[in-house]
Amino acid sequence: MLQTKSLSLASAQAMVDAAHAKAIEHGITIVISILDGAGNLKYFRRMDKTSFGSIRISQLKAHAAASLPFSTKKLAERSAQHPNNPYGSIPGIILLGGGLPIVTSDGQHIGGIGISRNWMKFVLKLLLM
Repeated sequence: MLQTKSLSLASAQAMVDAAHAKAIEHGITIVISILDGAGNLKYFRRMDKTSFGSIRISQLKAHAAASLPFSTKKLAERSAQHPNNPYGSIPGIILLGGGLPIVTSDGQHIGGIGISRNWMKFVLKLLLM
């Protein structure tokens, strides 16, 4: 019998809490989406002052990372190496960095996390330094 693991709510919340704390540490705002291995939304958090578009972008990044066992950055790099950018034509797959697969210590792919950040605030912070 095949035994598969699933993503617990407590684990998803711990990942979101860690990402949220890092965003505060760096003075940026983010939207975080976590999908389980079946592609269902497990946990979501939107910090204040984030754009409406970041909601969908974070969910698409999480969807791509839950669907395939690669980061969205790695998918973009792999896709760019082939004619016609093949991963870019798969519905629901976004080729922007910020999506990571969630993998157990024994290698089971159990979901994905997607993070979209408010770039304008980050860019303004860099410009004012």
